[in-house]
Amino acid sequence: MLIHRLVVSPWQANCYFVRASDSSRQCVVFDPGILGEEAITSQLEALGLEPVALVGTHGHIDHVGDAHKLAERYEVPVYLSEPDQPLLTKPGLALSPGSAQMLPQLLGGTDELPPVRELITLRDEQDIGGLRVRTMAAPGHTKGSILLDVSAGDERVVFSGDVVFAGSIGRTDFPGGSMAEMRDSLRRIKGAFDGSMMFLPGHGQETTLGHELTTNPYLQDDFLEVN
Repeated sequence: MLIHRLVVSPWQANCYFVRASDSSRQCVVFDPGILGEEAITSQLEALGLEPVALVGTHGHIDHVGDAHKLAERYEVPVYLSEPDQPLLTKPGLALSPGSAQMLPQLLGGTDELPPVRELITLRDEQDIGGLRVRTMAAPGHTKGSILLDVSAGDERVVFSGDVVFAGSIGRTDFPGGSMAEMRDSLRRIKGAFDGSMMFLPGHGQETTLGHELTTNPYLQDDFLEVN
């Protein structure tokens, strides 16, 4: 499994190209971001890759705002958890009032996005572009936030979206966010993966669960035990 990371959008979101092997030209694009279409297409061309699907860790505009453009350009489906699917066309539903007011400036005079050409709901486990993708519901940042446990052969990584970062976690103060749900998600994450598991977050650098269990203040018992 080969993974290429590209930082896109004004919010410095991580977009990942993942292919099952170095002999494959097909790849899956995780979190295509927004305002990064040309950078993504240029990088795909430079790497000789052909996307076969777009997958979102959650529905915030900085992670999937360009999904409709890239889906149309490459004629590929978009995979997203069901609770966050309305955000693909109405991103303001998950933004603060102040942030939502900026959408027309960001989107060229509108606060809505066109629908994607083909939308597929992420299930518990499915094959996407030669990758085995298992999902773990992890609400708290958004209602539909998920962790994506992705494997090819013996290789395996977790795309943690905006749930777990290196040293931090995603915000819970946007509409659809919940600190209580985030704590519950973090408790389940602690017991769901081996400490050596590589976590690739939606922002910032990669990490391992073991490192976060040792250093991340939001994964410590004194934080998680708060009701």
